[in-house]
Amino acid sequence: MATTVAEAARYAREGGGSTPESPFGAREPVHGVREPTGQYGTPEDPDGTEEQSELSSTREFDTAEGRLSYPELSERLAVPLVAIYDEILQTNPDQIVITSEWLCIRHKRLAGHLYPDWAGRFRDVNVQVGSHNPPPFYEVPIHMRTFCDDLAERLRHDPGATVRRAAEFLAWADWRFQWIHPFKDFNGRIGRVLLGALLYKLSLPHIETAPIEPLSRRNYLDALQTADSGDLTRLTSIWSHRLSEAL
Repeated sequence: MATTVAEAARYAREGGGSTPESPFGAREPVHGVREPTGQYGTPEDPDGTEEQSELSSTREFDTAEGRLSYPELSERLAVPLVAIYDEILQTNPDQIVITSEWLCIRHKRLAGHLYPDWAGRFRDVNVQVGSHNPPPFYEVPIHMRTFCDDLAERLRHDPGATVRRAAEFLAWADWRFQWIHPFKDFNGRIGRVLLGALLYKLSLPHIETAPIEPLSRRNYLDALQTADSGDLTRLTSIWSHRLSEAL
């Protein structure tokens, strides 16, 4: 699979404009792939589209580099995100082994300069993401270990053999990571890093994994919500469509 640093930048632009998912206390809303607390309504993390709320664009965030506006924070995340994708694309796919440690290292590289106190570590608070309540923080390590073990086992059985099998595999990985919501912040970006690495390992082309068109985004969020109840059919269909268009 021929890839370049330019393609790494294209991967990074998926997450470069997202509203940061803010870390709060127990059962407080966080923002990322899913909607604000309580409903799947107007996105607050539209990856830089015109639908971004005025509140999101004017928020400020306390970081190790000082108080930053939303655009400034996004810029600070864009450079390390490109570097993470570049590193993936410069590595032999067979040498990429996705573990909890692998994900934590990428999270640290993404945000450690901004949040050295917690970047690279699983969250230590309970959160609510849209209408979804992720597992309590003390269960996150075991959920992530099980997730990564399941991921490795599924990869052993050539999930990229057909479009249908690849779609089922990627839909499961997409949903399960966001269901766990392992980090305090930036789960959307790290989730897209994970999916980018999986596409690369399966020798599949780059696919836009953060839809910005309103209807597509609504369908994706609704599919995630349906998957929470155990039905991945809608999310698998979305991935089948993505793959069919890209291949």
